[in-house]
Amino acid sequence: MSVPGFEPQRLHILSNDNLARPAPSPMKKAIKRIRNVFRKPAEERYVEAVLKKIGTGKRHSTLGPEIRDEAYTRAKAERWCNQMIDLGLKSDHLCVEYGCGSLWAAEPIIRFLDAGRYFGLDITDQFYAFGRERLSDLVHEKQVRFAVIAEPTLRKIAALQPDFLFSRKVLPHVPDEALPRYLANVCSLLAPKTIAALDNTPVINDDGSVTGRRHTAEAMQALLPKGFEITQSRYAAVLRRRA
Repeated sequence: MSVPGFEPQRLHILSNDNLARPAPSPMKKAIKRIRNVFRKPAEERYVEAVLKKIGTGKRHSTLGPEIRDEAYTRAKAERWCNQMIDLGLKSDHLCVEYGCGSLWAAEPIIRFLDAGRYFGLDITDQFYAFGRERLSDLVHEKQVRFAVIAEPTLRKIAALQPDFLFSRKVLPHVPDEALPRYLANVCSLLAPKTIAALDNTPVINDDGSVTGRRHTAEAMQALLPKGFEITQSRYAAVLRRRA
């Protein structure tokens, strides 16, 4: 039925060619390059976002003085500790945690290790300050050491030749742009004997092979320095120096 004075519009079907976006102009490309130069690294953006969230009273899943589901997180931490023991962690090992956060994942491992054998690293001391205060007695008893991730610190810890390294609840949050830097830093800490376990949720394919949900072992292998190898186990991505 037609309405007087109203002419219906025709519906135009757009092809894929019509929908294609025009190429950005040289000016837009230049502006994007300038923005990328001044854009903060992914790590800094993450710290700011998390601390802002905690500052407003909201709870994070693993960072801060209080977390969203403490019972669940503690159970997962105990399971992770047992998995690391299955992968070869021993009580007398010098164990480094890359991305120790507020120690919610580290607590069972700190209790398992002998005194002076745990070293926690993170991109800001504000994260592990929460855990150091919460677990002050345990930190003192176990002579726990902490440091902010930086090249001089990585060199000093590498000189200690760690036996074991783990990185829990970090890799799933590492964006593609920061992945090469993350892997290079971890590799710089590894001695020939070091076992490194990177938390990377395993996915079992139809053929029985195992890969990672966030980053596949194949994709990470392509980014590793020469002389390193990474494989996906049922617990984590395991990174080692090649013999």
